[in-house]
Amino acid sequence: MNSRKLQSQSNFARLVGVCLLVLLVAGLTGCGSTKVYTAQKTIVYNGEIYNLGNTQRVGSRIDGLKADGQTVNMRGMDRKGVEALLDDNDSLMVSAIVEFDQTEMIYQRVRITKYSEYSKLVKRFDRALNDIGKFMANKKKTQLKLK
Repeated sequence: MNSRKLQSQSNFARLVGVCLLVLLVAGLTGCGSTKVYTAQKTIVYNGEIYNLGNTQRVGSRIDGLKADGQTVNMRGMDRKGVEALLDDNDSLMVSAIVEFDQTEMIYQRVRITKYSEYSKLVKRFDRALNDIGKFMANKKKTQLKLK
């Protein structure tokens, strides 16, 4: 009878040990290093704050306004195309615009009279778009201050 009692106590102790182990493992599963970042993303530029919390699409465009009021898409235009526009117009008002779903951020608006001015605008705009892309991909960053 003593051996049966010892065996049943041993089985009970094993059962309690297994239950404690299961509880310990279940309790530790919530203690991982998984973090959820839900902070709203914002961009600050020229004193304006743009909230990008629910933004689905970030796009860009470069518009040129001719003397007759017609708008021309200048994105991807080469030197010959820009110079041809400038030959037809003394100058062009060029706007570099970032689009966040329905919101537009005018990054820069400049009157150009030669291709080098357009080229500088495009290079600066492309750097800003690169910064925005990196910012949107980084889940930890919540604010970007554009220059």
